Amino acid sequence: MVGGSPEEHAQVRACSREARDEGVAVGMPLRRALALCPGAVFLPWREGAVQQEATVLLDLLEEYSPVVEGLEPGHAHVDVRGLARLHHTDDAGFLARLKAALKEASGLTISLAGAETVFAAHAGARVAAENPAAGNPLLIEPGAAREFLGGLAVETLPVAPAMHQRLRLFGLGTLGDIAQLSFQAMQAQFGRDGARAWELAQGKDDAAILPRRHEPVVEEGLDLAAPTPLLEPLVAGTRALLQRALGRQEVRGYLVRKVEWQVLLESGETIERRVVFREPLNDERRMLFVLKNKIASLRLPGAAASLRLWLSGFCSEYGQQAPLWSTGPKRQRELLEAIEQLNTRERGPQVFRIVEVEPWSRIPERQLALAPYGR
Repeated sequence: MVGGSPEEHAQVRACSREARDEGVAVGMPLRRALALCPGAVFLPWREGAVQQEATVLLDLLEEYSPVVEGLEPGHAHVDVRGLARLHHTDDAGFLARLKAALKEASGLTISLAGAETVFAAHAGARVAAENPAAGNPLLIEPGAAREFLGGLAVETLPVAPAMHQRLRLFGLGTLGDIAQLSFQAMQAQFGRDGARAWELAQGKDDAAILPRRHEPVVEEGLDLAAPTPLLEPLVAGTRALLQRALGRQEVRGYLVRKVEWQVLLESGETIERRVVFREPLNDERRMLFVLKNKIASLRLPGAAASLRLWLSGFCSEYGQQAPLWSTGPKRQRELLEAIEQLNTRERGPQVFRIVEVEPWSRIPERQLALAPYGR
């Protein structure tokens, strides 16, 4: 199980097939995963290393295609239309060549599939990963997407797990079962998600591949004067790294949204922490205050030898809307009294608030209603 320790308030980022068989899913809280799979081994999610490896793969993909979209680390969409002819081969040969290059560059297991639509290619990659007999790379021929998707489980659909469960309760186990229904029936029962699921089951997908944006990352490193298990030198070293990073020419005039911090122990083990600020900052003291809280909670299993720090998520000046009027109990009472006077003068409610009545209804007028404010 990858994501961190069960004591942390974090989610499962990746898990083995055995863990999935026990009910563990990506995005599930680590504590819930431990309850489902008590014998699991939990590994830390090394954000910096994962992002670095993902960047290597995306850069390599851009050598083969001008349109590459990186969704998550290890998950990418690539537009390969017409590229096979440029390499003097067919689509299957091009995908095989691409897979070999990715595997050689990363040493990781690569699952690759090609199709006319993004969803069919995504589903094909999952099939290639879970069923080696299907072929890897897997090429879904033009016009064959609906037939291929028909045998896949409803869990393939990019919807909430609760909808997967509801589909199963209705006896719909595959995308082929959904494709046999009418569009109106799926939309009436599941709303917008049902309409999208029906289109995907039919092999219809108008999703486009959006080229990735190259986000700059500023990196700084520091070797400690001597290995130490104390936290004070780590705070002092972090302050020095922040000063150096914020003083770089490419950072001046920008605010920072994200900081990734890493300490390398004398044993070779690394401990990483990631901070996403509620609002972008370029103030060293405020950034250090947040990082100090992360450092103070550490329990180092050995002496620290060096520190590294990455700044990313750069943006321009950040504006924040101030309240239109002061808030508090007194102001709330004044507001209620003014509304009551207005209602009395007009002989009926004049100010309303929106409340949910039947959010599950497919009729918009039944989902929400107006209720008199203050009652």
